[in-house]
Amino acid sequence: MNHFSPSGSPSFWHDRNVRERLPALDGAHQADVVVIGGGMTGLAAAIELRDQGLDVALLEAGRLSGSATGRNVGFILEGVAESYVRTIALWGSDRAQRARRFTVDNHELIAQLIGRFDIRCGYKRRGSLHLAATDQEQQELDEGTPQLVKDGFGAELVERSQLPAWAQQAGYLGGQLIPGDGELDPVAFGLGLADGATALGVRLYEDSEVVRVDSSSDGVVAHTAHGRVTAAGAVLATNGYAPRITPWFETRIDPTRGQVFATAPLPERLFERPIYASHGFEYWQQLDSGEVVLGGWRNLDVEGEVGYENSLHPSIQSTMEAFLRGLHPLLREVDITHRWSGIMGFSRDSLPIIGPLPGSPVLFAATGFTGHGFGFAVHAARVLRELLCEGTSEWADLFAPRRLA
Repeated sequence: MNHFSPSGSPSFWHDRNVRERLPALDGAHQADVVVIGGGMTGLAAAIELRDQGLDVALLEAGRLSGSATGRNVGFILEGVAESYVRTIALWGSDRAQRARRFTVDNHELIAQLIGRFDIRCGYKRRGSLHLAATDQEQQELDEGTPQLVKDGFGAELVERSQLPAWAQQAGYLGGQLIPGDGELDPVAFGLGLADGATALGVRLYEDSEVVRVDSSSDGVVAHTAHGRVTAAGAVLATNGYAPRITPWFETRIDPTRGQVFATAPLPERLFERPIYASHGFEYWQQLDSGEVVLGGWRNLDVEGEVGYENSLHPSIQSTMEAFLRGLHPLLREVDITHRWSGIMGFSRDSLPIIGPLPGSPVLFAATGFTGHGFGFAVHAARVLRELLCEGTSEWADLFAPRRLA
């Protein structure tokens, strides 16, 4: 099936994880905390808060894991979109190290949740291979790999002659193996979190878009089309859609589309682990069941891929397809079964925004993951819980919203 699917079509992951929708919010309700957003950030935050004995209600505009959480390629990567060398140059050594350590800890928290709730999401930890497409990128890998090791992170330089044959033929110059990286089915993971949250007593509502949030020193009221939740505080976990909830984010978060597709199963394994190439603009993996899920190429139309609509970009999708078909003979005729896009939230400095919003001490946010939600979001949920329940977190200064004020 090689035609372009309609705008807003389900992802490959959604089609693999079909379930009945939960009821929408109806009428007036109360809670200690209302969580807005039913992706992994909101679900993990709801679990963290419920573990502290708080009464939690979660409102999802569409379906759980229906947005960015369920519209990616299923990577769990260390670090941010920029290379380690670049982050040191931009932020300094200490800040770059802390940000990367945060993502390493985030992976451990994901693994703990998978074990705690027995989530069957195809989780594997086979590492990832970062490929250099230019001399500059190769230089960054050459310099960054020993620096990562020096700073206590896992990384191995891969010479061009050691790359898989398809990578050499495609013109990649070398690579970097990050052994701690992983992969999973993101929708299965998100729905597993939802089941875990429900078992703990969290109230989950789908098809409950928040149209307005009223806040004061006394608390918040989150309004939907047919109901409202009054609470002492609110967690905003809507990533790229944050500016639709509160204007504070309009100049601080850019909603940015990512294009993805999936193929029919291949008869043999071509890619042993997730691939991340060309400064993160090209990425793909092959599942154990044989399908290849590929995304990226946003750099072909950076301005055109900003916006809220889950729409396909025919030129980018065609370029992605041509690239994949050129990698190996088995890919020349394979059917592309799913095409979709997802809206990410890009912050202005590539770091997430986690904490209370300036001027709104009862409204907390965890957003702006800049294409690396599975690197930050679950740990971000823990930081929110620390800030809400304890008033402090060792990570507060690194991600504080006020840094962008």
